[in-house]
Formats: sequence, structure tokens, C-alpha cells
Amino acid sequence: MSENMEQKCQRFQKALDIFIERVEKDKWIQAVVLIGEISPQTIWSKEHLFLWVIEVDGVTKRRKSDGGDERLFRTYTEEDINIVIELIPRTRFKLMVEGNSRTAFTHNFFAKRILVHSKDSSIDRWFQQAHQLATSDQETSLMIATTWVIQPLKYIDQLIHTKKDIELARQELLGVAHSLAAIEIILRGEVYEHQPIYKAIDYNPQLFATVYQEILGRQRSMTKLKKALQAVREYLEQNHQHYLRPIIKFYQNKPHIVPLSQICDSFAHTQIYPWHIVCVCEWLCNKGFLEKISLPIRITKKSITDVEEPAYQVNK
Repeated sequence: MSENMEQKCQRFQKALDIFIERVEKDKWIQAVVLIGEISPQTIWSKEHLFLWVIEVDGVTKRRKSDGGDERLFRTYTEEDINIVIELIPRTRFKLMVEGNSRTAFTHNFFAKRILVHSKDSSIDRWFQQAHQLATSDQETSLMIATTWVIQPLKYIDQLIHTKKDIELARQELLGVAHSLAAIEIILRGEVYEHQPIYKAIDYNPQLFATVYQEILGRQRSMTKLKKALQAVREYLEQNHQHYLRPIIKFYQNKPHIVPLSQICDSFAHTQIYPWHIVCVCEWLCNKGFLEKISLPIRITKKSITDVEEPAYQVNK
């Protein structure tokens, strides 16, 4: 007999409680953070619990399977429920809070984080500080989500105009619709852990009727794909100055040519990766806001020959 959502919640909560009871006795474990809430609204899609386990520095024994990755994951089980944990040394957790590690709180805007166990008042304070930043840093999150929309557009164009592949273009466009949904949620400062697409339909029904519901429907056509793609482009055109504000503000204060490496270094303490920056800069070049040139750079500090690096300046 299948269980209902309340029963599933109870089973997951029991597994979490047992795990916490065990680690409370472990002097090397400083805190545990639950990623994602346990509720009837979210539990339907969960097959495991995901936790951050903050440990004393230098106590984890690395495995061959960890390789050289900074992030360490382990899987345990309670009540026949798998518990996936990321082991985070205390020092690195502090760096996450300060924005010096890219495993930071803003990396997943749609997961609630709950401190379910702590033996360290400093961790309590850091967690509260980081949690407030994660839910308020809309500019960074908006720009990241916007790059998720911009990046696939050329590929979808090629699928439509070169390959004439309606089905694959449709699949890619549905992915873009989910990224647009992320933007709509972030705009409102929400941490919405359910399927964002459903909430976004309520917020912007006209847009999502075109880019999601019509594309998902049974009657598929090239005309609908082109209409949806045009709606995405118009949406970006109307809103890009707001959504891409971090890069636009950066260039408004830089009247000279700026190499890509310098731009990336300027955003090193955020969740904006270099590929996000390249994506935005190339798009702004296409819109005429930026001009792209190149500057010489050496690949290593011992190199004696130059290669060319992208560089950008405001188009006057």
C-alpha cells in the first residue's frame, strides 16, 4: 500500500532525527544543515535527504573516489532513506559565508536551509548572516539565471534554422522556460522550493503560455517555436538592464578597455563564474552596449610568448 505525503514526511523526519541523534555524540561534528524542507508540498519528489555536515578542520579521511575535488560527499542511510551529505570543514564553511568559496549559499536559490544541529555559537552566527545574504542578493542571482536563458538561444536558432529539428528545439526551449521561471521567482525575493514553473505561470501567465504551455502542448509546429523564441528575446530586451545590472554597473565605472581576466577577478567573491561573465559580455556586444577587442596575455607566468585574451569596453 502506497504511503501518503504526511506519512512520507514522518518517515523522512524520523530518519533525520536518528541521524542527528548519532552525530550529536560525535565531538568532531560541529553542525548539520538540512538543505530543503520536509513538507507535504516538497516531499513528493524527494528520494533522499541532503545535508551539509560541518566538521572540525582536518579530520576527514579522503577516499580515492574523492580525487582532487575540494567538495567531499558521503552517503549514509537511516530508516531505508539515503542521506547524502557534503562534508565541509569549519574553515571552509566560514569562507562560504564570506563569499570566498563558490559552494556558497546563493548557489542554489531554491533550497531552504535549516540549521538542525549546532555545537558552535560562531557557526550559528555565520549561518544566520549567510542565510540573510542568500535571500537578499537578487542582483547576482538574477544575472546568473539570465545567463541560463541567454546561453541556449544560439543553439536553438541552429536547431530551428539549420537542422530543422522541431523536437530537439522544443526540448531546449522548455529548459529555457524553466530558467525564465527562476528569474520570475528571484525577482520577487522568494526561496520557492516547489516547481518554480508553476509559480511563474501565476506571475507571468502571458509569457509562460507562449514559451511553456504552447510548446508543451500536443500540436507542435515551427511557427510556435519561432513565436516562443521571439517572446524570449523580447523579454530579455525589455529587462536586460535590470537583470544584467552587476556587469553593466561594472562597465559604467570603467571607461577604458578591460580584459576578461580582470573582470572575472572583480567578481571572484560572488557566485558569478567566468562563463557567466563571458555569456553576458558577448550578449551585450551583440546589443551594441560593449565592444569586443583582444589583448595579449601569457598563459603561464613563465611563458615567453603571448596569446590573445578577450577584452571589452563600453561602445561609445
